[in-house]
Amino acid sequence: MRDRRRTPRSQSRGQLSLTVVEGTVATLFILVVAAGFALTPTPAVSASLDQQATDAASMVATVPAGETGTLLETACTSPEEFDTRATQLHSVASSSLPDSAFVSIRTPVGTAGTPPPERARTASAPAVVPGCTATVEVWYP
Repeated sequence: MRDRRRTPRSQSRGQLSLTVVEGTVATLFILVVAAGFALTPTPAVSASLDQQATDAASMVATVPAGETGTLLETACTSPEEFDTRATQLHSVASSSLPDSAFVSIRTPVGTAGTPPPERARTASAPAVVPGCTATVEVWYP
């Protein structure tokens, strides 16, 4: 007959607890998901944002206001005139922007639009007309 006693070799073998295996798999899964978010490349927003600001400034500087020159020229003649034309200036500046973008226009006589929050991605461009220089700022929250 064969001796069925355990040998030292069989006594040194063990198994991992199922809880340890599940915990390890869950931890690896969470790390992979977190790394996926952390390593996702951000789109080249700054280049397109600069271009959007330049385009908006160009539009603001060239929109005619009848026989008196451009809309921006007319708006810069006085604070009252700016207040009258601020909504139209803002509409012109935001007409070429995506729906998710915001615009702010600053002139020496007034401001139109919402200024960007501190952490917003921004780009600005000058809109220059005779007698007035406006800063058009495009931003994403």
